[in-house]
Amino acid sequence: MRLTTAIPLLSLACASCSAASGPGSSFGPLGRHELVLVLPPSPLAWACLPDLRMVVTWKAAGGQLRSASAIPGSTLRVEVDRGRPQAIIALPSVRGRALMPAGAIYPEGLAAPRPGGKGVDELTLDWTGGYAASVAADLEGAGLDPWAYDLSRLAREASARCSDPWLIPSLEAARRLSDLEFRIDAYKEPMRSPVELPGPGPWAPESPFEPAPESFTARLPEGICRFLNQDGELIVAVGADGPSGFVRR
Repeated sequence: MRLTTAIPLLSLACASCSAASGPGSSFGPLGRHELVLVLPPSPLAWACLPDLRMVVTWKAAGGQLRSASAIPGSTLRVEVDRGRPQAIIALPSVRGRALMPAGAIYPEGLAAPRPGGKGVDELTLDWTGGYAASVAADLEGAGLDPWAYDLSRLAREASARCSDPWLIPSLEAARRLSDLEFRIDAYKEPMRSPVELPGPGPWAPESPFEPAPESFTARLPEGICRFLNQDGELIVAVGADGPSGFVRR
């Protein structure tokens, strides 16, 4: 069963597009929307990365791409074109080495309006939203319309079906969506093997959804897995019979 049949994710009138075309919306200079972006705290699995920083990227009013550095758990005030859908991504890194991002899709992720209409609207970025926003960015980068898909729902469904949606990379998810090859049951919990990671550590998994290794033992799926610490990164190749190689950089 295709994704389009299993759940109505593909819609040419998705929620974010409808919000953008509602009464009173404008993409011109008079339609600016001031937001407070609320960044998530670091996941527990990244506790060994105290120097973690985030680069937040968004399209400012007028459509110009902007970025700013912030720390996990902080807030950032930005201006965007009111109602115009966009993916906002917060890419974490430590000493120049990136991990999987947090993010949100505007405007559908906005918090409920404050009582009396006072204060600045808030948009909370989270790790599930980071997957949705990354798929949107990859679709847009390929010249496709990401707002023809309910990507927030896709990310929620993926997270409900497996512990880590990043087991299918966002670029691959975008490719399957664009080729109408996507199946929601592709998100399923894989078989995992215990793998002893080399020292010194500790190591943090690149995905915020994965647990930290316990006593240097990580339970890893088949494929390529990446870990970081304060001094470098570790690439682990896992075959059907367990680990087949390690590369440290």
